[in-house]
Amino acid sequence: MHLQPFADAMHRFFVDPQLIGPTAVSFPPHLTHQIHAVLRMTPGAQVLVLDNAGQAYQLTLTAVSRQQVIGQITARYAAAGEPATYLTLYQALLKAEHFEWVLQKGTELGVSRFVPIITARTVVTAVRPSKAARWQRILTEAAEQSRRGRIPELAAPMPLAEALATCTADAILMPWEGATGLSLTAALVGRPRSVALFIGPEGGLAAEEIGGRAMAVSLGPRILRAETAAIVAVTLVMQACGDLELP
Repeated sequence: MHLQPFADAMHRFFVDPQLIGPTAVSFPPHLTHQIHAVLRMTPGAQVLVLDNAGQAYQLTLTAVSRQQVIGQITARYAAAGEPATYLTLYQALLKAEHFEWVLQKGTELGVSRFVPIITARTVVTAVRPSKAARWQRILTEAAEQSRRGRIPELAAPMPLAEALATCTADAILMPWEGATGLSLTAALVGRPRSVALFIGPEGGLAAEEIGGRAMAVSLGPRILRAETAAIVAVTLVMQACGDLELP
């Protein structure tokens, strides 16, 4: 069953499946505060809840207060908004605002999994628990805003060598300014179902890090900042694999 047309205008919230019952949904404290105090919704309002496992639930709010928000389930749907291509972005850690921008925009474009990596020229090498929690909030909010059906996965940071050794994607691509003769788009002929992109840090990937299991590809004649390269590469992958086309 497809989403009703007016469902696109509803506020969307990812909720722990344990809070979704057979007929009603109870919202956790942070969403209760958002619905009651920030959005100022009242009983009778329509919202959409996603369980991050492929299902969407259309609700009519029946109780809205500072203490609790409850919604009655009026319809269930298969969640929409997910690309057919499973894209993992292995992004070298960047300065805070730049890395967060990549997480946000990558989620909007359809990245399925983010893996922070540590390379030879990576300046930032440690991630505090509070930072990881902030990144998860950014992913969730971006997935809600862009009408995704799932929140992208966020892996723990790992060295580049480990990331390459454990990568199982059909196509493993490493955009690099020194690559010649093969564009990223040309490397995706055949539309692989899973793609891995390896993007370097502010100083770029070192020459000795290029190659191995990854195919070095070009993003064009201009030198791009690390965060720009990530979003350009993600966009090109989604376009080449048909995930930016209308259904």
